[in-house]
Order: sequence, then C-alpha cells, then structure tokens
Amino acid sequence: MRKIHFPALAALLLFAAYTPARAVFKFEKGDTVCLIGNSLPDRMQHAGWFETVLQSELKGLNVSFRNLGFSGDMVNNRPRNSGFPKPEDYLKTCGADVIFAFFGYNESFSGDKGIEGFKKDLSAMIDNYAKLKPNGKSAPRFVLFSPIAHEDLNDPNLPDGRANNKNLKQYTKAIADVAADKKVVFVDLFTPTGATYAKSKEPLTINGIHLSPFGNGHLAVIAAKALLGKSPRALNDLEKLRATVLDK
Repeated sequence: MRKIHFPALAALLLFAAYTPARAVFKFEKGDTVCLIGNSLPDRMQHAGWFETVLQSELKGLNVSFRNLGFSGDMVNNRPRNSGFPKPEDYLKTCGADVIFAFFGYNESFSGDKGIEGFKKDLSAMIDNYAKLKPNGKSAPRFVLFSPIAHEDLNDPNLPDGRANNKNLKQYTKAIADVAADKKVVFVDLFTPTGATYAKSKEPLTINGIHLSPFGNGHLAVIAAKALLGKSPRALNDLEKLRATVLDK
C-alpha cells in the first residue's frame, strides 16, 4: 500500500474555511452505518479514508461501517444481476441504524426537468426506509450527502466540468431541500470540493469526477468536519488504522 503524504500546512489552508461550529450528527454506541449510493461511496472502500478518518474520532463507540455503494446507482434505479438481493434486504441483513446516502450525480444528467422527480424519489426513499426499520426496532437516522464537484483537469481530452457543475449545484440544493423537509442531516460536499480543487497543487480526481486516493483523503476530512464539527487527526498519523480498514 502506497503511503500518501498530506502536508499539515497545506491541509490547514485547504480545509480551514469549512470547519463547522458544532457537530451536525451524533453517532451512538454500537451504531451500524450503511453507505448507499453511486460510485462515490463504492470507490471509498478501495481508498479506505472515509471510514478511517471517522473511526479515528469514534474511539470506544464500537461503530461499524458497511459499504453498500454500487456504481451507477440512482435513488429509483439500482440495476443488479438476476437473483441479486434487493438493496432493502442488504440494509436488513446489516441491521442499519444509520444510512449515509450518496445520490444526485447520476440523476443530475437529467438537468432541470429531472429535479422535482428526484426530490420526490429521495423523499419516498427516506419514508420507505423509515418504515422498513432495517435494524428491527427503529427507523434509521439519515445523512444525505451531495455529489462532489467536477474538477477541471485542464486536459483537452476531458470536459472542463462547467456544464456538469451547473447541474450538480442544482441537485445539491435539491438534496438540501429534501433534508430540510424530512428533518435529516445534510452534508454539502459540492461547495468545499470545488474550493479545494482550486487551491490544491495536485489533482484530486483521476478524470474530473472520480477521486484518487489522495482526493479521497481530502474528502474524508471535509466530511468528518461536517459530521463531527471538529478537525480530525492528521491523515499521515492514520496509516495503521487505514491498513486495518482496508484489510476489513
């Protein structure tokens, strides 16, 4: 496993503007957190940073993370091979107490005309999963994450992301609206990733939309700050824990 270095000063400059005044989500002892959604959570399991950073701040709580992300997934369309268990069955098998939902990127290609349908689908999903009670006793607590921004890599073979970001910004707002209506936690990844791209001397994505391991480390810090309301430990101090997460 290649060790990735994150200079402390650079990290401070990149993330200082995004430290919330207080935590927006409370983890409880013994929580099982299930990640669902598109390629963003799907690829997180290969880098390991998202769980690593959160686990480093949750000592003693015995929180478990189960990554159920699946590239290409949308709220109302999750293609699987014939005979593959339903997403709801996986949530029940895992006994989800908390659901981290990462949707909106694939849906954003529908543009303006798809926003209202997306909001209805996302709202219905929350209602359905609340009734499902996958842990067998209570409705899950939700966190809705926005898509990340599209990074302009200044590569003539890749789009610069301007058109994509216009749609992603609209769908980020749509997710925030649903979260407010359903009184669940919302985490904006679009705004801080866009700002981070502009400041970073090294690309954070491999093609503008999929994060590199380096980019996944930065995103993990952004998400942890939003959820916990404080800066996590330096990433260079977490390689041993990350190795354990990757081994899991």
